Amino acid sequence: MLQLLKRVSLPLLILAALIALLNFKDRFGYEEAPINTTQIIETKDLGTPVFSLRRVPELLTSPLATQQLQESLLELVSVLPDSSCFAVTADSEELFEFQKQLPLNPGRTQKIITAYAALAQLGSDYQYETVISADRETDADGNLLSSDLYVIGSGDPVIRTDAFMELLPESYSFIRTSADEMADLTVGMNILFIQGAVVVNESRYDEERTIVGWDQNLKESAVIGSLSASLLDSGFDGLKQNYSQQRGDSPLPLVPSANPATRFAANFDDLLEARGVIILRGAKEINNVEQSSLVELITIKSPSLDQIAKQMLTNDDNVTAEMVLKEIGFSRTGQGSTGSGLVSLPEILSANNLPNTELLLIDGSGLSRDNQATCNLFQAILQDDRYGETIKEALPLVGVEGVVSNVLQGTPFESNLTAHTYFETGRAAMVGSYTTPEGLEMHITYIANFDDIESAQNVHETFLNGLAPILSEFTGGKALDEMGPRSVID
Repeated sequence: MLQLLKRVSLPLLILAALIALLNFKDRFGYEEAPINTTQIIETKDLGTPVFSLRRVPELLTSPLATQQLQESLLELVSVLPDSSCFAVTADSEELFEFQKQLPLNPGRTQKIITAYAALAQLGSDYQYETVISADRETDADGNLLSSDLYVIGSGDPVIRTDAFMELLPESYSFIRTSADEMADLTVGMNILFIQGAVVVNESRYDEERTIVGWDQNLKESAVIGSLSASLLDSGFDGLKQNYSQQRGDSPLPLVPSANPATRFAANFDDLLEARGVIILRGAKEINNVEQSSLVELITIKSPSLDQIAKQMLTNDDNVTAEMVLKEIGFSRTGQGSTGSGLVSLPEILSANNLPNTELLLIDGSGLSRDNQATCNLFQAILQDDRYGETIKEALPLVGVEGVVSNVLQGTPFESNLTAHTYFETGRAAMVGSYTTPEGLEMHITYIANFDDIESAQNVHETFLNGLAPILSEFTGGKALDEMGPRSVID
């Protein structure tokens, strides 16, 4: 009985002691602060109770916003053909996907794959180096006596004359290696008289002028100029044919050079002569010269590879894509050919932990209808830690730049989406990065291959025009600064 009383009375005694301490808190130094009647501290009444849904973290509001987005997108993709894929991610979170593993023909958006592989293999800072050499130095009077002037091709795909650049629309990228500046630099080396000829060497790559895997119709369509390690003006004839014929409302088509290296030599000869250089012999091509036996006079470097990728994607430049593919092959195998580049691409993707399943590539430009890739691969490229940002910066701004300067105008995508979009005879695609009005970055890939050619363009435009407002309205849930207490004054 005594033990029971102890167990009951002990807590009561402790409680009584605590009450006593509270009543006599001033004895322990806890005095009440006096009220200062001269100061009035203004406070806002809390309009949001402590226990309120407005105080729920953002993560609890996101699922509802995501569900609404997915329902809208599910309805939108219903207009697409069976042979299509679509995926959207934000902050590495997949918001929506539709058949993203399905292999489809991506059209010319395939250049994004080529650009990524080039960056991964060669590096963003890589520059082509075209070397101008001679058998000997010039004499004191600027004469190259008993010597040719050699131009050793490096594969630089963007050597362009001023005249050729005038053919480009104002919205296109003007990134290039200037052939006119190349001529100026040559003259600046005190080369005033060449007793021999301007000679161009193209031995870095093979001499295939088109793509082996293309069907005959595509080969004969002249959609690209002739390929060469020594390429001027994208492998098209010019200058002597007068590019002014290709300007205007009804321009004449550009003609691929029968021999691009010889054409390079002839056109560079013309550029030098226009600057007062006397050249005694006719321009020619030669590939059996040992570069080590020559005297290097000057080296002309191209823009860096990230800039060349920008030029290629902004202008949808097919020649640059095919040339870059050859350089990828040369870098990995020592053979500058389309075939060596195509073998290298899946290896590069795999080495960088990118999905290369269901990948079938015939070229680097995406012109072949036999190419196949997945939405999954393009999404992975956009989100890649090493070169994803470089690719996104290389893509043109919709409604403003290059091949997308006239598309999706008047939609939320205008000036907010960097992308390569494509449509041609039953093939449609868009790959890019969109920043919403709330500042949320989304990665988007869409590919569609249509059997019904007549309705294809209408479906393509309906899909993209419908996609823009759906994505622009997505916030991912209220921002954290919107979830704090709300004042009555607000």
